[in-house]
Amino acid sequence: DHEHHHDHEHHHDHEHHHDHEHHHDHEHEHSHADARSYADIHDLIVASQLSPFVKDKSLAVFLDIAKAEAAVHNMPVEQIHFHEIGAIDSIVDIVSFFILVESLGIDTVYSTPLTEGSGTISVAHGEMPVPVPAVMQLRKGTTIPITQDFTVKTELITPTGLALLKALSPIFEPIPSHLSIESVGYGFGKRETGKFNALRGSLLKEDASHSTTVVHRTEDQIIEITTTIDDQTPEQLGYIIHRFLDAGALDVYYRSVVMKKNRPGFELILLIQGSQLEDFSALLFKETSTIGFRYQQVDRKVMQRRFEQIDTEFGPVTVKVNQYGSTTKKTLEYEDCQRIATEMQLPIQEVYHQLQKYIY
Repeated sequence: DHEHHHDHEHHHDHEHHHDHEHHHDHEHEHSHADARSYADIHDLIVASQLSPFVKDKSLAVFLDIAKAEAAVHNMPVEQIHFHEIGAIDSIVDIVSFFILVESLGIDTVYSTPLTEGSGTISVAHGEMPVPVPAVMQLRKGTTIPITQDFTVKTELITPTGLALLKALSPIFEPIPSHLSIESVGYGFGKRETGKFNALRGSLLKEDASHSTTVVHRTEDQIIEITTTIDDQTPEQLGYIIHRFLDAGALDVYYRSVVMKKNRPGFELILLIQGSQLEDFSALLFKETSTIGFRYQQVDRKVMQRRFEQIDTEFGPVTVKVNQYGSTTKKTLEYEDCQRIATEMQLPIQEVYHQLQKYIY
């Protein structure tokens, strides 16, 4: 499962990660022949063969915009007719956006703050101030950070762009350290703004080596997967543990259980990040004999974690420093101790004993 980061560009840089600036340049001049009511669009999407996710998200965007336009024009939502976004190509744009989000496995979005332009813009209803009234209405009740660039005399945030972003429920924080950038893409606007007129998206992937990642938070939420297995050998189950850990699981362990028909079996417990659920679902069905599993989101308390390099008689060694309030725990990095034991031909417990004096 990927995260996505939007860099709202201009001069900011920001799992996807979105550089918010000018999404797409949505033109405001369209023929009234293209107009469709919210009810028309709703029925069109509901009757389609799209996935539930794509239907729900697309309808949420249209309803959000319809409510904003209804408030601006002081009309019931039912009487709102979409002109530019009611055109069939724009409906396809919005629906396709969520098809891509789903196909990329994006379940978390990080974003830089948005930047809006200034001045006025010509729309179907005449000259409008920037931000346009619909954008202002869409901002109501949100905490989306938006600044204005008064050197840009045009619209940078369109109602459709803002509604799409809201539907993704972005987190306005820097990319977490356990995520790495896998690929980067740009969507360029057509208007000449005098600046870098583009939306940048970075596809992020969970770093499998999470034990070597700096941890800043003391609490988070993870997924706990549980399933029972009675028809695989301990030899195979040992392989499965390594397979899941290599794939980036936070923890994997078994418990002995007595199953139906009085069969001895194993309960497999797997702890993963929320963004990894789809990847591990596929892996579980591929690597184990299970045909179904249970999962739940659980709250977790963790110690903050950072790393120190210390000089020892065996050379540099990494120490993991765990902190929670006034409590500190320092532990040696196992890989370093294993390497030293192999190189020096010493028992590993002797290496640990010798290195303990360097920790505190």
